[in-house]
Amino acid sequence: MPTPSSFRPPLWSQLRALLLRRRWWLLLSLCAGWLGVVSLLWLLPPVYSSQALLLVEQQSVPQNYVQPNVEFNPQAQLQSLGQQVLSRDRLAQIVEQFHLYPRLVSSQGEDAAVRRMRLAITLEPVSLADLPTPPQGPWSAVRLAFSASSPQTAQGVAERLTHAFIQENLRATQAASSRTTDFLREQLQQAGQQVQQAQQQLQQYEHGHLGLLPGQGQANLAIVMSLQSQLGASQAALLNNQQEIATDRSLLAQAPSAHVLRLRSQIAALRARLNQLRSRYTDRYPAVGQAGQQLAALQAQLAQASSGQPPAPSSVADSPELAQARSRLQAAEAQLPRQQNDVVRLQKQLAQYERRLDLAPMPAAQLAALNTQLQQVQANYQARQAKLANSEMASQLEQEQGGAQFQLVNAPTVPRRPVWPNPALLAPLGLAAGLLLGLAICLLMELSGDCIGGEAELLALGLTPVWIHIPPLYSRGQRFRRRLRFGLEWISAGALLSLLVLGNIWMLRQGL
Repeated sequence: MPTPSSFRPPLWSQLRALLLRRRWWLLLSLCAGWLGVVSLLWLLPPVYSSQALLLVEQQSVPQNYVQPNVEFNPQAQLQSLGQQVLSRDRLAQIVEQFHLYPRLVSSQGEDAAVRRMRLAITLEPVSLADLPTPPQGPWSAVRLAFSASSPQTAQGVAERLTHAFIQENLRATQAASSRTTDFLREQLQQAGQQVQQAQQQLQQYEHGHLGLLPGQGQANLAIVMSLQSQLGASQAALLNNQQEIATDRSLLAQAPSAHVLRLRSQIAALRARLNQLRSRYTDRYPAVGQAGQQLAALQAQLAQASSGQPPAPSSVADSPELAQARSRLQAAEAQLPRQQNDVVRLQKQLAQYERRLDLAPMPAAQLAALNTQLQQVQANYQARQAKLANSEMASQLEQEQGGAQFQLVNAPTVPRRPVWPNPALLAPLGLAAGLLLGLAICLLMELSGDCIGGEAELLALGLTPVWIHIPPLYSRGQRFRRRLRFGLEWISAGALLSLLVLGNIWMLRQGL
């Protein structure tokens, strides 16, 4: 026999005995808890939800032909559009249009109604991985839903939000595409200005270093040789002209002047008159003396005008040699400045081209740097021009709604059943609540009661073990009543369990 201290009945046997003793309390509590939770289906106001499914549709034209100029990130786009669609002004317009939450608007104002409406809106990504050919990416659709107390209101507001979501996405995508195109157009203009500046710098450098550029050495050498030949010829012509001028000037310097010739003519005439007077009169005659004095005076003037030059006959002034000499001298003197200018000009040009030959290797590095800079800015300009052309095509594609966007797959419909209270959710909650209530009542009754439920409890209390067991002795009437009671208990329990099963089946079918 076990001792009172060592005997411990199994836990499951104690629990089974407890459930058998308190079976009706457990069953009735289970039914009461289930009915109490299920009654919320008729007590709580119904909430209807209308939802739409938006599929992320990729660009209709292959990217090999048109590269999109806007990066379509569904996650970021969803957050941005959610903030814009659920903005306070837009929701306030919807609240006013559909007359939502009139009591809340009258008591707490429009802002409280907007906050309440935000709680009734669901905007979340949906994964379509269960499709036969699922799109790429972690998610490829958006579910937008709105909950309201009226099915028509839920459908109307959901349709309005869906339309606003799609239009806002199109507007945002087109605006982003237009901004990208405008930015590339500005960049192309700047690149064009850079190309013009580089071309102007190269032209100015080539103009400022004309003849010093690479590849012009042979031409400069040929020009130097030609200038040397021209300079030699010009110098020889100038020297000959200068010699002719000196010769003609010497010849004309030896010839008497017109004043000398006039004095000689007057002296000759005065001598002839003096000889005529002397032939008729003596030297003491006044006219002879006066003519002699005039002759002496003219001879003195002639000696002073001649300046020591030998006298020349009067016929020399009119000689052809002197006329030709004067003509040659005038022509040579008129030609002399031009020849001198030609010599000076040729000397300057020769010095310039000789300097170019000496400095020809120096501008090569600078010219190469300018050409490299021009090639770089031209390549940059062509690259930006190609990007602008592609961006313009992408913008046109966005305007025609051919780019990546949200496509409406399932439009919002009028809901037939409310989403809350949900019968499919209330049924298991009612069973769980009833079961917990029944167990709590049974435990409470066991802890608060003072009855001993069997031999195990006697042994657990430390009493003397039972040596003799006397079975219960029932009369025929007692056995009949006992069997009747057991039958009624089974029938009642079956009815209650059938009620629970059928009620749960009905609730589950209503929730589906």
